[in-house]
Amino acid sequence: MFEIKAKKRLCKIGGNRTAGFTMLEMMIIVVIIGIVAAMAVPSFYNAIPRLKARAEARNILNFVRLARSKAVSTGAQYGVYIDTNNRQYVLFKDTINPTQMMYNTGDSVVVGPETLDSDVVLTSSTFTNNSVIFLPTGGASQSGSFTLDNTDGGSSYTVSVLSSTGKSKLQ
Repeated sequence: MFEIKAKKRLCKIGGNRTAGFTMLEMMIIVVIIGIVAAMAVPSFYNAIPRLKARAEARNILNFVRLARSKAVSTGAQYGVYIDTNNRQYVLFKDTINPTQMMYNTGDSVVVGPETLDSDVVLTSSTFTNNSVIFLPTGGASQSGSFTLDNTDGGSSYTVSVLSSTGKSKLQ
């Protein structure tokens, strides 16, 4: 019988060294990864206020869309009001003097008040008294927008509403 014997072969590089990484090579790779990570941290840090402003704008957009949906489904007027002094916003049912088409103290608050993040400011509102009311037909009391910005002024987000249809969008 013939016997085949396999020889164990080692890959040799240079003299007697076998393939692999030395501790020095591994440390160099770790240092390079650390330098790249250190360069990326400031860009992540600068993005946080922008992300907070976008999140608040999305929350207000959700309130606006929920107010329209509730107005259509229940047949009553609902709206969104932003209190610039207290940095809060609410979804409310327009029960006190609905012909005024604005938020009045005493209107039934459905959701809120939600507080704006400390890094976010309401830079402008084209709605009368910072409130938009939705009618049972789905239309809004007026066309307009809420504009939010982060405190360092780096990014701006606008929630706009069209009065004829009540449709809203984030820009």
